[in-house]
Amino acid sequence: MEDVNRTQPELRNRLTQEQLHTHYKQLPAVIIAPAMGAVFTAWVLWDAVNSLYLQTGLAAVIGISTLRIFIYKWYFSSASERNIQKKWRWISISTALISGGIWGSAAIFLYPPLLPEYEVYMLVLLALIPVAPVAALAVYMPAFYAYYIPCTVPFILTLGLQDSRAELMTAVLLMMMMGATLTFAKKYSSMLSESILLHLQLADKKQELEKAAVVKTQFLASASHDLRQPVHAIGLFVEALHHKFKNIESRKLLNNIEEAILNLRIMLEGMLDISRLDAKVVEVNRRNFNTENLLDSLRDEYGPQIIQKGLSFHYFSPGLIVNSDPILLERILRNLLSNAIKYTLSGGILLGCRWQHGKVRILICDTGSGIPTDQLDDIFLEFTQLDNAERNAKKGLGLGLSIVKRLCHLLDHEINVSSRPGKGSTFSVLLPAANDLPLTLKQQSNESRLNKPLPKHFLAVIIDDNETIRKAMRSLIKEWGGHVITSTSAQEALPKILQLAQTPDLLLVDYRLARDSTAIDAIAELKPVTGKNTATIIITGDTSPARIREAHQHGYLLLHKPVDPRQLKISIIELLDSAES
Repeated sequence: MEDVNRTQPELRNRLTQEQLHTHYKQLPAVIIAPAMGAVFTAWVLWDAVNSLYLQTGLAAVIGISTLRIFIYKWYFSSASERNIQKKWRWISISTALISGGIWGSAAIFLYPPLLPEYEVYMLVLLALIPVAPVAALAVYMPAFYAYYIPCTVPFILTLGLQDSRAELMTAVLLMMMMGATLTFAKKYSSMLSESILLHLQLADKKQELEKAAVVKTQFLASASHDLRQPVHAIGLFVEALHHKFKNIESRKLLNNIEEAILNLRIMLEGMLDISRLDAKVVEVNRRNFNTENLLDSLRDEYGPQIIQKGLSFHYFSPGLIVNSDPILLERILRNLLSNAIKYTLSGGILLGCRWQHGKVRILICDTGSGIPTDQLDDIFLEFTQLDNAERNAKKGLGLGLSIVKRLCHLLDHEINVSSRPGKGSTFSVLLPAANDLPLTLKQQSNESRLNKPLPKHFLAVIIDDNETIRKAMRSLIKEWGGHVITSTSAQEALPKILQLAQTPDLLLVDYRLARDSTAIDAIAELKPVTGKNTATIIITGDTSPARIREAHQHGYLLLHKPVDPRQLKISIIELLDSAES
């Protein structure tokens, strides 16, 4: 590791700050142990040494310990106080110097004891006192030196000046111990410093990665906005053209265009899903339900695809009751099943669930290409595709498993993967079991909602500063039987609405409008003529988490470009139904 002394000035400054912080965190040990030692020593030596100095020394130790209590509270009372590094360095060194001087004076005034039988205790005391606080003080070496040297040198000098050879040899031994202790303390301090330095560097790297993630999210949101505009308009025009062209050749051409648009929309929706999850606006509706309903539905949908690919399909579902959000759980399983089909060329796929220690585990196993062990974590990263180095768009963007991981985290479900290259993979989701009776999934299908007619002659107000999108949206709404007012702003729309003398049933507003105006501003301006319960949809190409949160806070439905015309129709039907009820 890079030597601490060679680190950049800013990092070295932070290192010193962390050393001081650790030093002050350990003050309780430096306060309690010496105070207890002083009291015990005074009790043992009360009649064996000069009692006047014993009382003075005990008072001094208790005094410095009390002072350190106030310093400890002062240091941790305010974060801004701790940032004044120079002040805390000198306080640390000064208190350590005073404490070392007090204990060092014991050698001068207490040795030798008046009663010879206490000489052994005194020698042990002289040996232990200097080394006792090494662990607590060595984290900040200037404080350690300030304590250790004035504490130890008087002991060595006092013993060295005695007449007996034994005491002289003890002084020599203490000098050897002093050298060993200083070496140990220096190495110990160096290890602590390296550990703190590594922690600081890791914290910096983590901060850099977090900033990079935010920048990436913002970049994707901004970059996809302009791309969504033309795709949105093309989708609306193609849907309107379906009602114009009747011959087979024209229909085939439109179907091919529609398929290309669908592939592009799927890619953009993947990026939008990531933004929604990062914005934390995905609602979780937990309830108890029977896995059989969900898994049967997946079996009926994916089973024929698996068999058509020439693979075997195994399915088992004993109908276990779990507690989860069935819609979000279905999205997880759909992603996993789609991947299994995509990466399995021979063999088969298994879908099933089972009890496991009071919980329910749903498994999706395949005999596909498998995943190397060292890349099992990488597959959950955004835009990661192990077999798509050429970035073939037909293979997707590599967002599926990233979405799966985020959804599992949101639902607090454990996801596991095991794999052997060339043998296949097993993905499993662990769900909490429920003891209540199962609740049947009764959700109206999209197809039935699409077949439901829109109210006759409903009035839709479209506000968008893009002329192409206004034309496309007008054509589509008219095909659905609605009257349409199009405009570039709320100010332009108001006189048109007043002229018709009809309250709008629906507002379709682009988020970004001219002159830095937003959909929120436009909707507020139209409130006097629209009424409180007017169905409102904000359409935007901006997928940033902030934009998603803003729409949710105002209670408006937010659709992202390119909008699927079928989804737009379903949303309009639901909103108009809600406005009538």
